[in-house]
Amino acid sequence: MDNRTRTRANTVWLLGLTALVAVGLEVFTMAQPMSEPLPVESPRVNLAVAAEPSTSYVSGHETLGAIQDDFAPRTSGDRDHGVYGNWPRQGEQWVQYTWPRPITTDGVGVYWFEDRQGIRLPASARLACLDGERWRDIDVAVGTEGDTENVARFEPVTTEALRLYFVGRDAFSTGIVEWRVFDEGSSPAFAPKVDAGGDRVVVIGDRTHLRAQTRGTGQQGVTGAWSKVDGPGEVAFSAADSTVAAATFTEPGGHVLRYTASAGEHASHDDVKVTVRPPLAASGLRPVATRRYTLDSAFWEPRLRNTIINWIPHVVAKCEEADLKEGGINNLLDAAAKLRGEPHEYHRGYPFSNAWVLNTLESMCVAQMLDPKGDEQLAEAQQKLREKIDEWVPIVLAAQEPDGYFQTRYTLGRRENENPQRFSAGLRRDHEGYVAGYFLDAAVAHYRMTGGADRRMYHAAKKLADCWDAAIGPEPGKQPWWDEHEGMELSLFRFARLVDEVEGDNAGQTYRDLSKFLMDCRGVHGTGATYDQAHVPVTQQYEAVGHAVRAVYLYTGMAEAARYYDDAAYQSAVLSLYENLVHRKYYVTGGIGSGETSEGFGEDYSLPHHAYCESCSGVGEMLFQHRLQLLTAQAKHADLLEETLYNAVLSDLDLEGQNFTYTNPLATDDERYKWHVCPCCVGNIPRALLMLPTWTYTTGESDLFVNLYVGGTMSVPSVAGAALTVNQETDYPRGGNIKLTLRPDKPAEFTVHLRVPDRSVSDLYHSEPAVGGLVALTINGEAVPLEAEYGYASITRTWSPGDTIEFELPMPVQRVRTIKEVPANRGLVALRRGPLVFSFESVDQDLDASLSPDAELNAAYDPDRLGGVMTVRGAFENGAPFVAIPNYARNNRGGRSTVWINEVGD
Repeated sequence: MDNRTRTRANTVWLLGLTALVAVGLEVFTMAQPMSEPLPVESPRVNLAVAAEPSTSYVSGHETLGAIQDDFAPRTSGDRDHGVYGNWPRQGEQWVQYTWPRPITTDGVGVYWFEDRQGIRLPASARLACLDGERWRDIDVAVGTEGDTENVARFEPVTTEALRLYFVGRDAFSTGIVEWRVFDEGSSPAFAPKVDAGGDRVVVIGDRTHLRAQTRGTGQQGVTGAWSKVDGPGEVAFSAADSTVAAATFTEPGGHVLRYTASAGEHASHDDVKVTVRPPLAASGLRPVATRRYTLDSAFWEPRLRNTIINWIPHVVAKCEEADLKEGGINNLLDAAAKLRGEPHEYHRGYPFSNAWVLNTLESMCVAQMLDPKGDEQLAEAQQKLREKIDEWVPIVLAAQEPDGYFQTRYTLGRRENENPQRFSAGLRRDHEGYVAGYFLDAAVAHYRMTGGADRRMYHAAKKLADCWDAAIGPEPGKQPWWDEHEGMELSLFRFARLVDEVEGDNAGQTYRDLSKFLMDCRGVHGTGATYDQAHVPVTQQYEAVGHAVRAVYLYTGMAEAARYYDDAAYQSAVLSLYENLVHRKYYVTGGIGSGETSEGFGEDYSLPHHAYCESCSGVGEMLFQHRLQLLTAQAKHADLLEETLYNAVLSDLDLEGQNFTYTNPLATDDERYKWHVCPCCVGNIPRALLMLPTWTYTTGESDLFVNLYVGGTMSVPSVAGAALTVNQETDYPRGGNIKLTLRPDKPAEFTVHLRVPDRSVSDLYHSEPAVGGLVALTINGEAVPLEAEYGYASITRTWSPGDTIEFELPMPVQRVRTIKEVPANRGLVALRRGPLVFSFESVDQDLDASLSPDAELNAAYDPDRLGGVMTVRGAFENGAPFVAIPNYARNNRGGRSTVWINEVGD
C-alpha cells in the first residue's frame, strides 16, 4: 500500500507532490525539450538493451524496464521515458542485468534518478559480476553525481550478469533513469528486442497504423518486416518492410499481425492483435441536460445536500480569498482592473488558475437544479449560492477581453511588460484551451439554470468561441494549434448543442468543426509527447497513455467527433482506446491513472494499490463513458459510468462534504483535506455529482434509455414528440426493487430501454456468483417477456401518463478476482454488492487477515455506522469477524483502508 504519509520522508514527498507533481509537473516537465538517444562517445555498443533486468524492489510508481531504453535524460528528474525507483525502501538495493549468453564489458554508465522528494541520489554505489554461482565485486568506483551520466571504466570482465548495488542517503530511497553497459568488443550478437505496438480495433473502411520499435545492441544492422499470422480475409500492408506501415482488412474478425526483426542470423518478433469490426451505425442518441429535478433517495439526498450546504460554499470562500496564492477571484478582479486601465496585480498561481473559479461557478449553477423539497437549510444554502452566482458573473464577464479571449494569465502577465502571445507553440503548457473549455461549460450551466432568461454568459461564451475560431483553423489567415491540456475539445461540442437548441439546428456546427480541427492538429502540427497525447495524430492513438485527466478529456472529444462526423478513423481510435483503458488499465473502483508516469497511466496490467486515480480523472472517465454510450447505444458504458460514479467520484468527498482528496488509492491511510496547492478538482467533483439527470437518461427520436437507477423525478424534453417526466421509486443501491412511472404530456409510442447491469464489464475482473438479468418485469402490474440486447431490456408500446414499469435487480455479495496478468492483485480478493465496491478498514479489523473462498458473506444496512451504510460481514479464516464498508465511505474514521484483502489459496 501507499505509506507516503507515515514517515518524515513521506511528508517531504507529499509536500513535494502538492507543490510539483500534482499538475505542477504539467508546467515544469513539458516545458523542456524531448529526450534524445544517448550519445555514443565512440562506436561502442550498449549491451543493456539485450539484457533481462531484475531488482531487489521497484515501486509501483516506477518501471524497471525504463533503465535500458537507451535514451538520454536531460536531468536526474527526467521522467519522459520512465524511471526506476524503490520508494519507500531504504538502505542498500540492487538492479541486475542478465544476458542469455556471456558478454564482455569494460565499462558502465549510470544516470541516477532523484525527484528531490522521497528519492534522492545514492550515498554510494558498487558494481558486481556473476562469477560462477557467486557475485564478485568489480574493482571500480561508480559515481553518484546527479544530472550527468556516471561513467566507470574497468578491466574487461566476461559474465552472464551484472549487478549494481547502491545505498540510499539518510532516510531516502534511490532510483535510476538509465544504466548502460558497454561492450568491450568481443561480446556475441543478440537478437533485437521488438515491440509491435498495442492491440487495437479498426473498422472496415479504415486502416490501422503500425509502428514497431526495435532495439538492437548496434553490433549489426536491424531489418524487419510485417506479416499476417492469423485472421479471416486479406490484409494489405502499405510498407511491409518498414517499422512504420498501415494495414487494411477485407473481413471483420480477429487478426494477428507480426513484426519480425533480424540482426544478422538472430531474429525475434512481436505480435499485435487487431479486432476488425463493421463501422458503427449512427445511434441518434442525445444527452439529457440537467434541469430542475427531485430526489427521493436515502442514499443520494444526504450526499448532495452536504455537497451544496458544506462543500461548494467552502470552495467559494477559498476562491474569494484576496491573498489566495493559487489564484482565484483575485485574478479576475485584477484582469478587469487592467482592462479598465486601473492599477492591478500580476497573475497569481498556475496559468490555469481560472479553471477552479469557472468549475465552481458551474457547480453553483447546477446546485440550483435540485429541488430542496422544503428543506430550509438546503434552500438557504442554494439561495446564498444563487446570490454568489449573480455576484460572480459580472466579475467573470469583466475579466473577458474585448474580443472574447479569456485567461487572466495572458491578460495580466506574471511580471511587468510581459505579453505572452496567444496560441503560441512555445506556450502550449499554459492551458488556454483547458480554461476556455470550463468557461463554455459554466456558460451552459448558467443558461440552463436561468432557463435562458439570462443570456450574458451564453453570449460571452459565443464571443470566446468565435475568438478562437477567428484565430485557429485551416483557412487562410488562421493557424493550426493544440493545447497541451485538453478541455476545449469536449466543451465545444457541449456548447455547440446548446447553440443548436437556442439558434436552430446546426447553428453550432462552427464550434464542432473547431473542436475537430484542434484534435486533428495533435501529433501533426508541432512536437508533442505521450504525456499530453500529442505523440501521434489522434486517429493513430490506440493505447491510453500520458496524463490521465488530459487523456480522457481528449478521448471524450474524440467520441463526440466519431458520433457527429461518422468518421471511421475516429471510430477506430476511440474503440481502441476504450478497449485498452478498460481491459488493461482500469481499477475495480472505476478509477484510472496508476501514477507510474506523471499523474498518468503505466504499462498494461500495472495496477498498483497506491494508485494515483486523480479525482478529475474519475470525472473525465464518466464523461468518456457517457459519450461512448451516446455513440454506441450499449449499456456497458453506462455500467462503467455507474461504477466510477459510486466508487471513485463519490469517494472524492468525505461524508459530510467538508474535505476532499486529490488522489484515490485503493490502499491508503491518507486523510482528506480542505484544499490543495492545485485545486483543479474542487469544483469538478460537485458538478459531476450534481448532474445526475444527465447520467441517468439519454434519448433518441423515439427512445428513452434508462442508464442509472436513482430515486426521484427527472424531466426529459422530448421523446417521440412528447415532453416526458420519469419518476423512479427505489432505495437502490441498498436494495434492487425499481419502479418507474412515466408521465408523457400525451400518449406516445416509443421504446424504453432498461439497463441490465453487468458487474464485470472489464476483462480484468471476474465476479462470483455471476449476476445478470432483471427479475419479475411487469408493466402496469402485468408480467412481460424480457428480451435484452446490448445490455438493455427494451419495451416498445404506446405509453400513457401514469404507466408503470417494475422489476428487481439481483444484488448478492460478489467476490471479485483479477486475471493473473495483474501482479498487484495475485492472491487477493475484493467484495462487491450491486454497484458498490467495498473497503476493509483497520479501525474494524486486522487487514493482514485472510478471507476463505467459501466464507459466508452477509450484506446488511448499518444505520449506526458512518451515518448509515450498507456493510458486508463475515469471518476471516482465523475466525475473527470482519465488516467491510462501501469504498466511497473509506477514510472517514482514520486508520488504513484497502479494497483488496488476502484470500486463502489452494
